[in-house]
Amino acid sequence: MSFCFRALRISAVLERWRTQKEGRRGRAVVIGAGISGLLFARVLSEAFDRVTVVERDALPEGAVARKGVPQARHLHSLAARGSRILEELFPGFDAELAAAGCPLLDQASDAVTEFAAGRLPRFRSGITMRAASRALIERRIRARLEREPAIAFLPGREVVGLLPGSKGVSGVRMRLRQDGSVEKLAADLVVDASGAGSRVPRWLEEMGHEAPKETVVDARLGYATRWYRVPKDFPGDWTGVAVLPGWPETTRGGTLRRVEGDLWTAVLIGTGGDYPPTDPEGFASFASSLHSPVIHDAIRSAEPASPVYGYRRTANRLRHYEKVDLPENLLIAGDAACVLNPSYGQGMTAAALSAAALRECLNKGTSNLSRRFQRRQRRAVAPCWTATTNSDAQWATKGVEDLNPARRVLYRISEEVMNLAVEREDVARTLLGVKNVIQPPAALLRPGILVPALARAAIRTSADPARPPAEDRLIADR
Repeated sequence: MSFCFRALRISAVLERWRTQKEGRRGRAVVIGAGISGLLFARVLSEAFDRVTVVERDALPEGAVARKGVPQARHLHSLAARGSRILEELFPGFDAELAAAGCPLLDQASDAVTEFAAGRLPRFRSGITMRAASRALIERRIRARLEREPAIAFLPGREVVGLLPGSKGVSGVRMRLRQDGSVEKLAADLVVDASGAGSRVPRWLEEMGHEAPKETVVDARLGYATRWYRVPKDFPGDWTGVAVLPGWPETTRGGTLRRVEGDLWTAVLIGTGGDYPPTDPEGFASFASSLHSPVIHDAIRSAEPASPVYGYRRTANRLRHYEKVDLPENLLIAGDAACVLNPSYGQGMTAAALSAAALRECLNKGTSNLSRRFQRRQRRAVAPCWTATTNSDAQWATKGVEDLNPARRVLYRISEEVMNLAVEREDVARTLLGVKNVIQPPAALLRPGILVPALARAAIRTSADPARPPAEDRLIADR
């Protein structure tokens, strides 16, 4: 008996060691079934025995927009880096989107990109994008997770608070939206992926923790979206079009892209408070006012497939969770930590980068996970934050007089980099690589780009020292 008892104890110790080595333990709860929540559930299923996703909305069977995703009816982009991460997490996902009718577009040869400085050259860049609606991407990811035995969904439940515990958090309190009753759900790890409206800052203060400080960059940008049926006899040789604003004079822009179902998603953008209207006549008139007629010419004879949807909550908001003392078993992910102006199409890619950051952290174990993850996530999404806020910070100013000397020089150089991108394929390819987070922003500062940009900026400045920079873009803060 003594030998058997010792053998059982040794077996139990070995099993605990194996479980710890594999990084698997208990239950994780994810708040929110948006893109971030779904990707985090997928990663957590590799390390936890049970992952429960709590969502306040009902989860639709089809690929339709949910009430809890206010920008779901608008155009979404999945940059090349984000697409690669999704393919790693869900092998065959791109082929699944292709089978659903989502076109693949080369972002140089299959797209027309109009800057105020001119049009990017069209050539085979190899930097591609699968053009799909947000609703379809979310539904197909969720369908994959619904087949995972370790993952469960609890829709129709709103998380109203955190449960304190010996490790900081022991679970969540949920309110059933159907009858208002309250339930408790125990967890070894809680991930807040509830989006921009996250209430974790208040919950932290209620638990005696410090709420994070915030950095906000608001360009007062608004956009309006309308869906159209692609005319069967459409003669254009492109899958997507982007007409981009240019600071400070050109406040208007837009995007038109073909997605599944032979539909176009047309988005009109206005910066600095120059918001596009949401009535059909005003929408068409705004389209006709863009500095390039290509979008207006396309939709002028197309059949509308939706009303006009407006959206104006576009401020970039970074909550600095990497600088506060969080409970060890609480993570804040996606828009709950870093909200990006949706018009730049970086949100889903940032969510994928965050999920990849969590995977890297979990591969090193779960000790001190919260601090390690929040710092790693901050670094992971930094290129997306830089790309959106460098531009929006410029639009947030009253004019060139608000820029300090260093920023004036930086944006003059940025303007010349854009001019070079219009003229040279290699610069255009680098620009697309930065936009798709497959190259760092510093790639635009390599000597072959920076030296001619500096020379041209110096010549233009000496010719007209009072001229303000006319184009913002993706040069990183140094």
